[in-house]
Amino acid sequence: MKEILKKTLPVNMVNHISVVKTYFRLRKETILQMKRFARSYAKRTSCKKEHIETHIIFLTHQIEKGLSHRNFRYGFGMKVIKQLAVLLPKLRQIDEEYSDNEVYRMAIAALHHYKTKHEDEHFDLSNVQSCFDEQTWHDISKEDSNYGGVLTIEAKDKTKNASLTFPKLMENRHSIREFADEQVTAEEIIPAIEMAMRTPSVCNRQPTRVRIITDQAILPKVMKLQGGMNGYPIPPAMILVTADNQAFMDSIERNEGFVDGGLFSMSLLLALESIGLAACPLNTMMTIDRENETRHLLGVPDNEFLVMYIAVGHFSEKILAPISYRFKAKDIISII
Repeated sequence: MKEILKKTLPVNMVNHISVVKTYFRLRKETILQMKRFARSYAKRTSCKKEHIETHIIFLTHQIEKGLSHRNFRYGFGMKVIKQLAVLLPKLRQIDEEYSDNEVYRMAIAALHHYKTKHEDEHFDLSNVQSCFDEQTWHDISKEDSNYGGVLTIEAKDKTKNASLTFPKLMENRHSIREFADEQVTAEEIIPAIEMAMRTPSVCNRQPTRVRIITDQAILPKVMKLQGGMNGYPIPPAMILVTADNQAFMDSIERNEGFVDGGLFSMSLLLALESIGLAACPLNTMMTIDRENETRHLLGVPDNEFLVMYIAVGHFSEKILAPISYRFKAKDIISII
């Protein structure tokens, strides 16, 4: 019957019916996707091990970022510390092998760096210690490892990046949030974008679009709307990566822009590293009001999805960066 209707109905009517069907399928599939996310995301009230670990990783990263600040603020992060003081014992209760749990050790190691950093300057930590139970504070005191904390990045080590092997380039790239005072021009960034153009995309439709922001009047407004670099100086430049939905043809491709844009962004991060520019990926997960303000500020049309920002600058002579410990490959692999 379907084929008969296609042959007998006018082409315009067939096309119209197809558009209507796609709209309703898109609505149905989006609702199902929403429900799947709602069933799975790490709710604050959850006692599930994976959810507790998610919150611990998030909070640990806050501690590491605080430790990496050039203008260090002693006694920072009490709100985060109080949350970790609740979550770490919870994880111990759920996971009998918590001492080998990498998430637990990441948090404990970061807090160990926090503790020693303050103690080296004889800063009173009695209010911090009072937040933790005896076991957690004992673990913090003895966990002197590279699971968490900060490391030192030096500009002199980046001069030969263009000749590094791919494994070395990947190993040595870290997200940098504070840059040298030197400005960055669009002309310096464009060669990295040209390298990233080799990134694959669905059916070679290349939906990614890139905006380089160097206007010193606009950058503070961009950073305020993005919200993820509070407490850091305004970066010399920002890149906004978007995906043009005009490159897609069916409801099943509704998320493809994020996939292709994400692939492009990773290529761009490595390309920036290879030419000796420091960078940090920043998300565009914002409220609809902030998104609309961003669209208006940067002239992003309705047909483009916001994928991510990348802060860009020159490497400082010496700067700290979060360790951001990575799981082992074997821990995320399933062989079928």
